[in-house]
Amino acid sequence: MLLDTLLSSPGTPYYLVAVAGAMLVARGLMLMDRHAFARIGMQIAPSVSGMARRSLIGNLAGIPLALALITAVIAGGIGGTMRLLLLAGALGSYLYLALVIPRRPLVQQQQQAVRLRRLTPGFIAFVRVGLGSFESPLDIMRRYTVRPVAAWAAMQEVVAESVQIGMDRRLRPFAALALVVRERGCRELIDLADALSQAESEGASPDTVLVAQQATLELILQSEFKRMLRRRTMYLLLMVAVSLVIGILINLLWVVTGGGRVFGQL
Repeated sequence: MLLDTLLSSPGTPYYLVAVAGAMLVARGLMLMDRHAFARIGMQIAPSVSGMARRSLIGNLAGIPLALALITAVIAGGIGGTMRLLLLAGALGSYLYLALVIPRRPLVQQQQQAVRLRRLTPGFIAFVRVGLGSFESPLDIMRRYTVRPVAAWAAMQEVVAESVQIGMDRRLRPFAALALVVRERGCRELIDLADALSQAESEGASPDTVLVAQQATLELILQSEFKRMLRRRTMYLLLMVAVSLVIGILINLLWVVTGGGRVFGQL
C-alpha cells in the first residue's frame, strides 16, 4: 500500500531527481576537497563559503526527501503508528541531510582541536628534552613520529605532515609546523608554533618560549578540568534531586491509591 502510494504520486519523480542531483553535487564537493588535499599536500580547515555550500546542498537533498514522505502520508491517507513513523522519518532525514552531514567537517575539526590541546603539553616537554640534548628541531620532530602511539596519533599526524611540508617547500621545521597547525583550529598549538617559528627565524633560544607556553597551557587545562568537575557535580546533584522527587511521588501515589493494603493483607 505504501509503496503503491509512493510510486503513484505525481511528484515522486521530481523529488527523486532533486535528491539524486543534490547527492551528485555533494559527491563533487567531496572530490574537490580530496583534490585540494592532494594538490596542497595538507589538510585544509573548512571555510565559511565551503560550509555554506554544504548547508545549501544538504537542504536541497533533505527538503525533497522529507516532502516526499509527507506527501505520501497525506496522499495515501496513512494513519496510526505508520503515520507517526513516516513523519518522524521525514524529520530525521531532513535533520541528518541538512544539519548533521554538512556540519561534520566542522565538528571533526573541533574534536581534533580538543585532542591537540590536550597533547600540546606533552609535545612541549618532548621538544624541551630534545633541545636540551642539542638535537635539531627537524630531528626532534622526526623522532616524535618514529614510533606510532595511539594516544599521540593526532599530534603525530600534525608533526609528520609538518616534516613533509617542510621538505617539499624547503621551510624551516617550526615554520612548517606553524603553517600546518593553522588549519587545525587549536588556538594554543597555533600560538606555540608561531612563537617557535619566530624564535627560530630570529635565532633565539626556543626554551624560554616553551616554558612560557607550557605554564600558560597548564593553567588553561587546569581551569577547564575544574569547570568539567563542577558541571559533573551539578549533573550528579540534579540526578539525585530528580530521583528523590520521583521516589517521593511514587510513595505518595502508592499510599493515596491504597497500594499499602497489599502488605496489610499479609
